[in-house]
Amino acid sequence: MTSNKFEIEFEKGIEQENPEYYKGLKTILKEFQEHLIAKHIIDNSDFKSYAELLDKISVDKDKEYEIEYNISDSLQKFAKGLNYEGPSPESFVKGMKYLNATDSKSFLFNEKVSELIRKKEEYNRSVVATILLEIYDENDFELPMIKLKFFRFLDPNSDFVVTTYMGKPNPE
Repeated sequence: MTSNKFEIEFEKGIEQENPEYYKGLKTILKEFQEHLIAKHIIDNSDFKSYAELLDKISVDKDKEYEIEYNISDSLQKFAKGLNYEGPSPESFVKGMKYLNATDSKSFLFNEKVSELIRKKEEYNRSVVATILLEIYDENDFELPMIKLKFFRFLDPNSDFVVTTYMGKPNPE
């Protein structure tokens, strides 16, 4: 299995760059999590609860949940208050040497999504839930940026945009 060295280095970069934002991000993630528990969408805060939820979504792509907490708005308002525009290129560059199929689960996620698109296979919530479960594990879920990826996927108020990493064009 692929390691998460890239994700760890990226997290370190964000935390070092703006510790106040990083601390606030963790608070917002906790608030969203508490909302999911209060709405009985998950049983508790452990990874198993999220895995069970993703399993349900992987079976029923149209399953909807009553989520009122808008995680994207909360993050945007918080970041705006700090005049924080997001991770700098330097935060990303610190982990770039690990952005590969061996050391980055984000890279692997994007490869799987790209492969589906290239093969013109179905791409919907169920498929994304399945891919998230295949790639990420309990240890990854401890990283706030990975948890944010999960939460944006679950939040009906967020646009779950998948950014695909592209390499240099093949000369052939």
